[in-house]
Amino acid sequence: MDLNAAAAENIKRIRKQQKLSLERTAALSGVSRSMLGQIERGEANPSVAILGRLAAALKVPAEAFLRNDSFEPLRLSRELDNRPVRLDGGKVILRASMPYDEATRLASGFVDVYISGRYRPEPDIPGCVCIAAMISGTGWIAVGGETYELQERDTLRFASDQPWELFNQGSSVSRALLVRQYRKTAAAPDAGQAAGASAEG
Repeated sequence: MDLNAAAAENIKRIRKQQKLSLERTAALSGVSRSMLGQIERGEANPSVAILGRLAAALKVPAEAFLRNDSFEPLRLSRELDNRPVRLDGGKVILRASMPYDEATRLASGFVDVYISGRYRPEPDIPGCVCIAAMISGTGWIAVGGETYELQERDTLRFASDQPWELFNQGSSVSRALLVRQYRKTAAAPDAGQAAGASAEG
């Protein structure tokens, strides 16, 4: 849902919660009834000034109109739709799985690390946690001055707002699923950062 749709839905919901008619809200805010109706139907984009007047009339902070807590309850991501990124001279293949979702604060991706390959992403934004689950092969994760060997179906959770790497010193490909969760108070990551595509080659 975009911001205009969120504002339309939130204004209407808050107005109805307060049992205010369009006419009464228009009178309290100084925004015409016709304009208010257009805003609530998503037919007009309210200016900052109008949002401020409506917020004062409804006695809520203006940012309450821009909250977007909805998310798609069902979303299918197919491998063929997610373009792989090759890193470390082709020894690492990164493929986004689910893009960052504001409602869940989650993003995920798959990483294949070939023999002697190293996946070194940039540290995530403060407060981010990564869950690395080894799908097949054996991989090693170095984080916080320690190195952890992960075998098939092993999982490691760690703070990913610090330098870390996943490397392969075994004899077969290491395949892992990486799931990142971002703190509610943190700023949203950009798409590349959420997918881990900003890794060093």
